[in-house]
Amino acid sequence: MEAEDWERIESLFHAALPLDVSARAAHLELACAGDEALRAEVESLLAASERDAGFLAENAFNVGLQVLSGARAKRLEGERIGRYQILRRLGIGGMGEVYLAEDTQLGRKIALKFLSGKLVDDNWAKRQLVKEAQAVAMAEHPNICPIYGIEEIEGHSFIVMQYVEGETLADLIAARRPAVAEALSLGAQIVAALAEAHAHGIIHRDIKPQNVVVGGGGQVKVLDFGLAKIVHRKDRVAPLGDDSSRVSQGGLVIGTVAYMSPEQLRAERLDFRSDIFSLGTVLYELFTGRKPFAHASHAEVISAILTSQPSPLAEHSPDIQPELDRIVFRCLEKDREKRYQSASELLYDLGNIQQRGAAAPTRRRTHNSAAALALLLFLIVISAYAYHRFTRPYKLAVLPIVNESGDAVVEYLGDSLAESLVSKFSRLSGLRVSPFTTTSGYRGERRRSPQEAGRELDVDAVLIGRIVRGGDSLILKTELIDASDGAQLWGERYDDINTISIASVQHDIAAKVGTAMALSMGGREQNLLTAQDPDNEEALREYFRGRYLWRNRSKENIQKAVEKFNAAIALDPSFAKAHAGLADCYALMNSPAYGNMPTGEAMNRARAAARQALAIDNSLAEAHTSLGVVHLKYDWDWAEAESRFRHALSLDPDYAPAHYWYSHLLTVTGRQPEAVAESEQARRLDPLSPLTRMNFCREFYFGRQFDTAAACLHEMLREDPANVNAQRTLGFVYLQQGMNDTAIEIFEKIPDTNKALKMVALGYAYARAGRKAEARGILAEVEKMAAQTYIPPHERAVIYLGLDDKDRTFHWLNKACDERFATMIYLTVDPAFDTLRADPRFDALARRVNLQSPPRA
Repeated sequence: MEAEDWERIESLFHAALPLDVSARAAHLELACAGDEALRAEVESLLAASERDAGFLAENAFNVGLQVLSGARAKRLEGERIGRYQILRRLGIGGMGEVYLAEDTQLGRKIALKFLSGKLVDDNWAKRQLVKEAQAVAMAEHPNICPIYGIEEIEGHSFIVMQYVEGETLADLIAARRPAVAEALSLGAQIVAALAEAHAHGIIHRDIKPQNVVVGGGGQVKVLDFGLAKIVHRKDRVAPLGDDSSRVSQGGLVIGTVAYMSPEQLRAERLDFRSDIFSLGTVLYELFTGRKPFAHASHAEVISAILTSQPSPLAEHSPDIQPELDRIVFRCLEKDREKRYQSASELLYDLGNIQQRGAAAPTRRRTHNSAAALALLLFLIVISAYAYHRFTRPYKLAVLPIVNESGDAVVEYLGDSLAESLVSKFSRLSGLRVSPFTTTSGYRGERRRSPQEAGRELDVDAVLIGRIVRGGDSLILKTELIDASDGAQLWGERYDDINTISIASVQHDIAAKVGTAMALSMGGREQNLLTAQDPDNEEALREYFRGRYLWRNRSKENIQKAVEKFNAAIALDPSFAKAHAGLADCYALMNSPAYGNMPTGEAMNRARAAARQALAIDNSLAEAHTSLGVVHLKYDWDWAEAESRFRHALSLDPDYAPAHYWYSHLLTVTGRQPEAVAESEQARRLDPLSPLTRMNFCREFYFGRQFDTAAACLHEMLREDPANVNAQRTLGFVYLQQGMNDTAIEIFEKIPDTNKALKMVALGYAYARAGRKAEARGILAEVEKMAAQTYIPPHERAVIYLGLDDKDRTFHWLNKACDERFATMIYLTVDPAFDTLRADPRFDALARRVNLQSPPRA
């Protein structure tokens, strides 16, 4: 079996692992596409994981490899292989078995790690064994278990390594919780080992207590670099992210579930900061005796790692100092940018606590050891400074440009100019820019001083701007502020912005800010700053006006935005972003909230506009996203939609709409834990958007986690009590919980601004509550409304669903399918349709929508 075989099996295994039984079967039926041998291998892995009670504490793929590799025909105790006399087996993992042996030439005990079973002749497995040996050989350190060599003798491939007498950290914690001073010493040694590995470009990727042995005298040895990724460096340490490791290709997930970082679970590019998160989970367990994200099921563990925070350390141990709490929780930040940026930095903070005696350790050090510690800390400080100075990207936030002129005509310019600057800055290497969707909230009641905003956004500098009146003209004033002390790093004013070139202003600001931040601003960077700018100044202004209307979208504003984007295209047909804006508009215009355009016409116009944008500039994340939306909502082509969304995110990882729509795709294809992660990412990048917040709450409804969904929606409604979508969804959650009267009360209070949506929800709720006469009255009223305005067939189907009239329900659902109505894509995940699943017509309907119907209960 070669690498691609293992990779496909592992990818399918991890995708199916968090799903419940019915969703898992449906997923495999679709993903394996008739390949019964492939499906059998994956199901063997899954069965092994379910049988093993300690699965979450083991490497997920290793558990399954034990099944696929098969048991060794005989154990090796008593055999002699070359000069090694095998004494006893110490343990077994996914790829190998570890034996205690004696080196008869040198007269010492050693440990031998063999490939097991069917993997003996597997080329990929042998390469992994060699990679492990190479990784450890590169990182020679007192706290890393050394490897003496790798050999192939008599058909056996194995690693020769030091035999460490002691117990694993997992066994130690299970037997007793170490005192804080001891835990600090153990933790610092683990971190020191990882700092050494990282210095040699090695990402461990499977840090956990089972891979740490505590020997005599409390010395730590970190083991099992079998999943390590070696990052090859050239003449200096590369910036994080440039030489980082992707978890794998094609969504492969490597590591141990309970100790994985959020980016591992999301199958994103990994760098050293993924190990920092895993270190945080180990430190939390070391200090408290508890796993930080422990839950009963795999899916709950994954969800907790992605979305929740563990309880403070002090709740489990009164001896914990606040500084330790801060250190551990900084390791456990969901956003890797907020974590420690190196293991050396973490080691320095742990060393400070030990030196200050914050945990009151017994002082037995000699003067020499104290001097050695002081020297070590000094070197760590220098290393950490050098690491940050030369590898950490400079972080910038561009706040909304405030219109203080009183002139409503230029209201569009502030946000549009700020958003455009973010797009330009994001092309510069060595600079990390906060997405505009994140910074756009810093206006109105949320306005902050630049320093306050900089601290909240965790950036080095903040770019601010104001449009003010100067006599008969308007002036743009801009400043770059140091977030640490409020000092002005650069400032400029641009007079008469109604007449000067906005493109020139953008370029000038970007170039001068880059210079002020000491970024490389050579010819390549200058070209990047001017890329995608139209030659026609008025075309740029029309585009800005269209984007302003898009951001403040309503049915009326969407139509006006179409006019502005078309005007920009008429002035400059090669303006790719204007075509992309047009695609964004058309993709929504079949929705009653934003337009009355027939679905086919709206989606085909969106497709044409997106393709035109990409024909001009294939690097536009927004155009790839819009095309993905067409494939999702209209073509029902899940593979093509996913390809577009993933490509958009590769172009712009911070583009919130791509995360938002990708979460929808993951939902309808039954990958609910991944969908929650993507919706959370969209919400983090666009925290003030009601759409991203609503989407996050709705994921729990689709996942049948009704209590969590209700709590999420209540929190949203506390801040935005007039949000009709949140009210309506909360009502449907209550219906699933059997709280019919409460749901009806919510629906009755919804304003009549969109009467059809209100009436449909009420009709369904009345029917569910047994008030069938009232439900039929609502239905008659909806039929009258349909004579005057368009009522989607899907909505009428919902009322008949409540009335348990399955014939008419399927009639109207098939009508909706004929129209390719967008909400049909949720047919197999919406709990409201669960009562239809036993009917054979449901399977047929699901196939029409290109969905896999879950097995019947």
